[in-house]
Amino acid sequence: MKLEEVPEPVSTYIRVKCKDCGAETLIYSHATTEIKCKICGSLLAKPTGGKVKILAEIIQTQNKDDS
Repeated sequence: MKLEEVPEPVSTYIRVKCKDCGAETLIYSHATTEIKCKICGSLLAKPTGGKVKILAEIIQTQNKDDS
């Protein structure tokens, strides 16, 4: 029996900072809905059918397995 390698996930979590109010939010790189700031309501990211288009400042990127 031959063992096959399991592929690494390409999705990540991204910490972004709102350009309007400065609030930080953790978003998923492959989100399927628009992501808005919980403080001021401005658009942080919008879906494109794959990875999201980020409209805010990226602070940090981390893998799904990292804490």
